[in-house]
Amino acid sequence: MDKRRGFTLIELLVVIAIIALLMAILMPALSRAKEQARKTACSNNLRQIGLSLNMYGNDNNGKLPLNKESPIGGNWLWDIAFSTSDYIINTGGNRHTFYCPSDPTKNGDMAICWQYSLDPPLGSDPDHVEEPTSKAQRDIHYRVTSYFWMMDTDPERLSTYQPGGTPKKYWLKNLNEKNAARKELVVDATISTSSNIETASFVEIMGGLYTRHTLYDRTNHVRRGTRPDGGNVLYLDGHLEWRPFSEMQNRIGPPPSGTGTPRHWW
Repeated sequence: MDKRRGFTLIELLVVIAIIALLMAILMPALSRAKEQARKTACSNNLRQIGLSLNMYGNDNNGKLPLNKESPIGGNWLWDIAFSTSDYIINTGGNRHTFYCPSDPTKNGDMAICWQYSLDPPLGSDPDHVEEPTSKAQRDIHYRVTSYFWMMDTDPERLSTYQPGGTPKKYWLKNLNEKNAARKELVVDATISTSSNIETASFVEIMGGLYTRHTLYDRTNHVRRGTRPDGGNVLYLDGHLEWRPFSEMQNRIGPPPSGTGTPRHWW
């Protein structure tokens, strides 16, 4: 007689329940580990950017690269001139250096971001998009990145406005500013549709990509699907810190004239 015995239904249900419990315990830990890895990769991007910008300043009497005023746009803080990205790539960076891995909507293989001002077709490869070669054109064409660049523009970036209409100047021109250890140079992009964190969306921002391809812009390092966790901050002296969202401020809102820009936090 075959005395082999299979699992009873109760035993199977117990095993399934144990597996489900273990998954419930392990999945959040795995998710946190993945996000920590993305934070580390993001901080490495900013370290490379900081190194390159300091090298640029050392070669140019302390001056930082300035975006030229462009007739084709480039008004958001995450827009950066081709010429500036050229220097960062030539001093150790690459296309992916300009994109936070926590933002799934942008990366260096998307021509619609990497060559935004050239208006390439959706899905096109950056390697197959012809770029201008003259310095004058590379100074005014720009890329959409996922970091805020606090450098000034040429001519000067206008003073922007905090909610309530208060003018505020943040923009940097030189490495030798006073209190360089507390002046933000490049930061993770944190944007929202409103200054009210209870009702604002941080992941569905209608910008240029939405106008062209119905693709939303979004914040880096979003936790639980909707709210920012915080962001890496590269300071003018080259050091890096993590800033929790609870310590961020809504520093820029649309000016009284209105430009369609979202709220910027850092």
